[in-house]
Amino acid sequence: MRSLVVLDGTVGTADRQARALGAFLRDGSTGHPAAETLVFFSDDRDMGRLVEQAPTRGVRLVKTAERRPDAIVDILSAAARDAENQLFIFTGGYSGTELATRLAHRTGGTVMTDALSIEIGPERLTCRRPVYSNHMVGSFELAARPWCVSIDVSWDDEAAAARREHVVLSSTDETGAAGGPDETPFEDLELVEPPPTGDLEQSRFLVVAGAGAGSRDGVERIAAAARRMGAEFAVSRPVAMSAWAPMDRLIGVSGTRTAPELCIVAGASGAPALYWGIEKAGFIAAIDLDERAPIAKSADAVILDDGVAVIEELAEIIAPKRE
Repeated sequence: MRSLVVLDGTVGTADRQARALGAFLRDGSTGHPAAETLVFFSDDRDMGRLVEQAPTRGVRLVKTAERRPDAIVDILSAAARDAENQLFIFTGGYSGTELATRLAHRTGGTVMTDALSIEIGPERLTCRRPVYSNHMVGSFELAARPWCVSIDVSWDDEAAAARREHVVLSSTDETGAAGGPDETPFEDLELVEPPPTGDLEQSRFLVVAGAGAGSRDGVERIAAAARRMGAEFAVSRPVAMSAWAPMDRLIGVSGTRTAPELCIVAGASGAPALYWGIEKAGFIAAIDLDERAPIAKSADAVILDDGVAVIEELAEIIAPKRE
């Protein structure tokens, strides 16, 4: 078994991340398997510095767009398909916790946040973390793999940043081309273009994709069709948590509340948390295969069909009228 330590160099905290992860590997883990650092970066000028900061000797480089946790989770999910990669260790704080949680949700693994220490066994991982507002420490066993662990924010040690000799095992550039000294890059890595970045709150025409899209590909097809129609694009919470779209596209209680003139909901059941985000729309059209879905009772119009196919057909009709 191999563990992957995740260093997100697309944000400005890489040096602190590296120190904390290095200290945790040194003092916070026992029974630790062979570890490699997966370094994400967006600027070629940062690559050498990030390699030097990596807390393990072996380093794998992946270039991606800045601040794109959805793209990072895509790549980690591909790495998790390798049976050797069954433990992923993330830095503490919001960023590491988000990545660990979304990766576990996507892969069916187990997540533990704010880890003070871990003990790795043949079949289970035991994790200690603070509970009851840090008044006590609890011990938990993680069973389902991959194990996704974000460490406690208290881990930060200058001594962990000592210089070491590094070996770059593989690298993937912005075109998806991979290679490295040992010719053993990660497989199936694909870097995607950034999604729409308009203001959801001010949108007049909104398309919302739900888990009924079936996959990241389905969600991206809906997003592409929305752009062709001149609509803003948003997603339900299950889609965001599966890392099929960035968190800033989340609509509903956990995301943005909108009031568009027209809202089309494709493949989302219409749970109360989502409906709160769109209930002020002037007109709501729902596309769903389930006539008993809550959204069917709340929408002004309902189409019982596949959401991806219908949205793409609408784009074929509307796009030419915008040209």
